[in-house]
Amino acid sequence: MNGPTISGGNLKSKIQNPQSKTLPMLWHISMRYLLAHKRQTLVCVAGVTISVMMFLAMFAMMQGFRNKFIIETVESNGHVVVDDEPRERQTPILERAYPDPHAVLVLERPKPREQVKQIRHPVGLLAKIRALPYVVAAAPEVTGSVIATYGTKTFPIEVIGVEPQQQERVTTIGEKLVEGSFTRLRSTADGVVLGQGVALTLGAHVGDAISLVASKLDGTPGGRAHARVVGIFQTGVVPVDYSRIYMLLNDAQTLLDKKNIVNRITVRTDDYVQARAYAAQIEAIGGYKTESWQETNENFLKIFAIQDLITYIITGAILVVAAFGVLNILIMAVLERINDIAILRSYGFSRRDITLIFVIQGLAIGLAGACLGLVLGKLMIEGLRRLRIPMEGLVKAEGLLMSESRGMYLTAFVASVVVVLLASAYPARRAARYDPVAVIRGAH
Repeated sequence: MNGPTISGGNLKSKIQNPQSKTLPMLWHISMRYLLAHKRQTLVCVAGVTISVMMFLAMFAMMQGFRNKFIIETVESNGHVVVDDEPRERQTPILERAYPDPHAVLVLERPKPREQVKQIRHPVGLLAKIRALPYVVAAAPEVTGSVIATYGTKTFPIEVIGVEPQQQERVTTIGEKLVEGSFTRLRSTADGVVLGQGVALTLGAHVGDAISLVASKLDGTPGGRAHARVVGIFQTGVVPVDYSRIYMLLNDAQTLLDKKNIVNRITVRTDDYVQARAYAAQIEAIGGYKTESWQETNENFLKIFAIQDLITYIITGAILVVAAFGVLNILIMAVLERINDIAILRSYGFSRRDITLIFVIQGLAIGLAGACLGLVLGKLMIEGLRRLRIPMEGLVKAEGLLMSESRGMYLTAFVASVVVVLLASAYPARRAARYDPVAVIRGAH
């Protein structure tokens, strides 16, 4: 009989008594078999450990990157944005001429009118929005494109005219200043707050004067202003920091030739996760195109979803490889212990008992590997978090962005144990099918 013997002492007396085949005894037999090949067992446990550790590290990194982008984007842009574009669902003139709802209408040689888009009656709309129970704050804005010039450098940027106190309630832009003060927009004539990327491109600092030239719809130069830099902000979202500046609402309206015009309203809600549903309700009230932050950043969110899929595929492949290792070890264990299985069957062990013995071995490997993987994964995440690796892509950070959650650890633990249990099912069923009489006769 190959492998460690199970006859002798207390265990022998228990085996001889069919009533004593309890789960602890099956566990004891499984551990004796498992520890008989320590090296192979350690390799299996290591495979499961590595797969769990890699899953935690990769998932924490992807989650950290996504959370950084989402939080900074939401906090710097607001949860919901009302634009000056009306949602026209009906065309009364055309409907009277062509009452058929399925008619295909083609408009030839149109003569568009040049008109400044705006939100009509913004004060009333702001009051209605602020009265909604889920709205924390709402702020008016005027936006447009300008060319910034400092010395010999020019840079196209977006200017946003705001009321500083109201803007600080709907976004965290006031907390993102690395130099100067956001409230100085109110006390400085033609004051401007630059994104850090804009400031680096122009080479401008707080106190410098830059030239701003607005562009009309036909591309000709519009209003001009000599603005004084009163602050520099950094949100950590590169597209924002390299494309945006803030001015006082009245100053921006004058520069953009949009006197007394508001063409955007930024809204902060009590739950940014529900922003999509809130946006639909606000749009129904105002009639203007209203987008949640999810709609505005839909392309980026799709990229994050693909990243999550890639993470699951890679870590799943590692876990499957580890499971094949467990499968191989248990198959070898079954082949080496055919005679032991026959003796156990002759002592009254059922096929179910034999199956459980080998399933327990797989469960032990899975639990040991998963627990060790969780500990090492946590240590790996902490180690990676402390690495100082400056990054500047979609977001800017001084190190790897790591984010943890209980669900992440639970998913890694359950997935590893389940996969290993599935791998142990085949050898366990194969062991249970052996006929003790055929084994003794040598017909196995």
